[in-house]
Amino acid sequence: MLKKLHPNSEKGQAIVLLVFAFVGFLGFAALAIDGGMIYADRRHAQNATDASSLAGAGTAANSMESNGIYYENFICGSAGLSTVSTAAAQAAINRATSNDYTIDTDINDNHGVQIVCVDDENKGSYVDKYLDIVTMITRTTNTALMHFVYTGPVQEQAETIARVRPRTPLAFGNAIVALNDAACSGNSNGVIVGGSSGSYVHGGGIFSNGCLKCNGNHLLATVDAPDGIAFAGTTDCASSQLSPVASHVTETLPIASYDVDAPDCSGLPNRSMPAGKNVTLDPGVYSQINDNGKDTVVLNPGLYCLTGSPIAFKITTAWFYGDGVTLYATNGRILISGGGDDFGNPSVLNAPASSPDPSPAISGMLIYLAEGNTSDVQITGNSESQFTGTVFAPDGDITATGTGDLTAPFNTQLIGYNVQVEGNALIDIHFDGANTYAVPPRLDLQE
Repeated sequence: MLKKLHPNSEKGQAIVLLVFAFVGFLGFAALAIDGGMIYADRRHAQNATDASSLAGAGTAANSMESNGIYYENFICGSAGLSTVSTAAAQAAINRATSNDYTIDTDINDNHGVQIVCVDDENKGSYVDKYLDIVTMITRTTNTALMHFVYTGPVQEQAETIARVRPRTPLAFGNAIVALNDAACSGNSNGVIVGGSSGSYVHGGGIFSNGCLKCNGNHLLATVDAPDGIAFAGTTDCASSQLSPVASHVTETLPIASYDVDAPDCSGLPNRSMPAGKNVTLDPGVYSQINDNGKDTVVLNPGLYCLTGSPIAFKITTAWFYGDGVTLYATNGRILISGGGDDFGNPSVLNAPASSPDPSPAISGMLIYLAEGNTSDVQITGNSESQFTGTVFAPDGDITATGTGDLTAPFNTQLIGYNVQVEGNALIDIHFDGANTYAVPPRLDLQE
């Protein structure tokens, strides 16, 4: 006989289901609440390490500048860099404190700052030098619900490396540089050396991102030790044509090593060439500067922005003098031939010094063909001319030649898409980082 079920025999089953639902809800709540807190704390810790490392790097850059520590004298372990490192570490600690974190110089406990110095990282085409400011912060999150199922501490660890490089000569101090990375093709690509007497380079090397070409059967280029001659592409030069013998490298120069901000021409007045045989020019925006019908041309210190085409600047017959000038051509060629005046004074073009600040002219920059200007710069020197500063044509060509029986002095750095150096006189290039453009200290976060 079947027994009839009592109506209350299924009571309590809903409670079991509600318990399971509540546990699931509690899990989702813990995930949402505690997960959100963990994520927020992680972002806060990461932001704090970023800020601390950048504060240290900024202090290091300023300290290197004020103490005269540049690429050339950047030596790990030196007294100067020890002072820089101490200041950088303290700046990182102070910034962390302002964000409610207490750190010190012991990074081994995952909660501190460390300064790493590198002065000999060989990249093939150059030697890299830098300080790394490494900041690490560990943060513990006080969870709302997770401690019911996990009894250990919930910690987030954040680390940031800010790298700061010292003030560095453009293209790492090479005196002659071709940025074109194409292989040799006729007489058109890379660094081209030739001439009846060859070239002598003091204080910097010769480097080509692509082709290194020699025109002639004799010694065409000599570079003072310890600098050398290198190329990243191809060459047709024999060992007897270069001293020292050129070396092949696998890496081209990094773009950051020849990155130059364009000068600001917007605040300069528009000007034109004045009448007369003996003229004095003031800084400004010119369609063209030329010496047609002129005996002397004097350029007052400052920035000259040139917009004309096909020729933006041409002084080939008049005596000229410009001390502390930057010629910036957005269009057109630049043609210069130096000669003396009737009193035996040489023609002179010198880039601005760094002090006092020559802005909007660029310290150390004599000639700058703007990016996209594919025209050329032609400079002919002789015993009656003087050129000082960097000649920079990232998308254009540079030709430096010498005439006469005496040395043609170029106290310059020549950096162009292609660079040709040759003439019927010994071309003497003296590179001095104190007189040419340098890349300011730069900071970046490492991934």
